[in-house]
Amino acid sequence: MNEYKNLYVISYDIPKDRTRNRVSKVLEGFGQRVQYSLFECRLNNTQLQMLKVKLMKLINNNEDSIIIYRLTPEAQRFVEYIGLKKHFDEDIFYV
Repeated sequence: MNEYKNLYVISYDIPKDRTRNRVSKVLEGFGQRVQYSLFECRLNNTQLQMLKVKLMKLINNNEDSIIIYRLTPEAQRFVEYIGLKKHFDEDIFYV
């Protein structure tokens, strides 16, 4: 049985290049970069928990920030793009 996948928008603010690069690499394995520090990820609950564990191991809680927004299907209808819209292809990501 396939577990339902929610759309998450994940943003980060990380001052150190090394940590920022590591966080970015982890996120690339779960979703698609849509802005420099912003990713869209379609995840089931298990994948979300796995991602959180990986991210928590990388960051310093006193200087780094990661925000995870879950977009409901209703909220997704109100997402607007101005300029180039990056195509989201969830089939290319492997966790």
